[in-house]
Amino acid sequence: MAATLIAGIGVASGLGQGIFGGISASKANADAAAYQKKMERRMKKQAKITNEYNKQQFEAQKENYYKQAQYNFDTAIKSWEYQTAVRALEEKVDAQKYMMNLENSQKQLTFNEISAQQAQNSEQLAINDALSEYRFQGQDQLINQLQAEGQAQLGQAGKTFGKRLGSEQAKIGQALAVMSASLTGEIQASNLRMFDISLGKYAADARVEAARMLRPEKLPDIPAPTMPPEPVWVAPAKVLPGMAAPAATQSVWAPIIGGIAGAATTAATINWNPGATAQKELFASVNSNLAANPFTN
Repeated sequence: MAATLIAGIGVASGLGQGIFGGISASKANADAAAYQKKMERRMKKQAKITNEYNKQQFEAQKENYYKQAQYNFDTAIKSWEYQTAVRALEEKVDAQKYMMNLENSQKQLTFNEISAQQAQNSEQLAINDALSEYRFQGQDQLINQLQAEGQAQLGQAGKTFGKRLGSEQAKIGQALAVMSASLTGEIQASNLRMFDISLGKYAADARVEAARMLRPEKLPDIPAPTMPPEPVWVAPAKVLPGMAAPAATQSVWAPIIGGIAGAATTAATINWNPGATAQKELFASVNSNLAANPFTN
């Protein structure tokens, strides 16, 4: 009887362990499922935060680009306006320099012309004086000749008269020849001086022309700045929530079936006829364990 009771208790204990294992497995499965849902919610929240950040960052990049592009354009416009103003001032100054140079060149050419004209006039006056002196001296020689002829006529006649007259004429002719040669040399020297005056004027005019500025030309306009082309914007890809690892589940029925199998093995070795009282106690113990199984309700 006692052995049968102990064996019955063993059967009930095996069933109880199987049932307890099933309950533990069911609770572990519930906890794993809850943890999986919690991780899924967390991943969805993280994906939402990441997408919002990427969107804000993308909009900030666009805004920064447009602000920088506008700043660069405004700076380029100011620089262009400054360079254009400087260019206009340089052109104005160049035009003024050219006009001053042109005026000074014209004054210098006029001065060269006046100087050459004065030199030529002085030379012409010198030649005129030389010609006047030649004519004056020629008249003196003519008077001398006439006087010589008159004195010869008053003197002795014949060979003496002819000889004296020829001698006076020879002296007068020699004097006239010297005067003519001197005048010719003076004229030739004057012509050379006239040539030198003209040559000097030509050289002075050439120096003026060499120093003359070239007429300034209008420089090409400075290109106005332009805005850069619109870039191609690529929005960031939307981040999808990650997949949570599937909950690791345990078999609920495996420990129960194992407990039942163990109980069945134990029950096979029991003598089921020890008496009515022992049987009742065994069945009461088994029924109590089965009542605690939530899967049989």
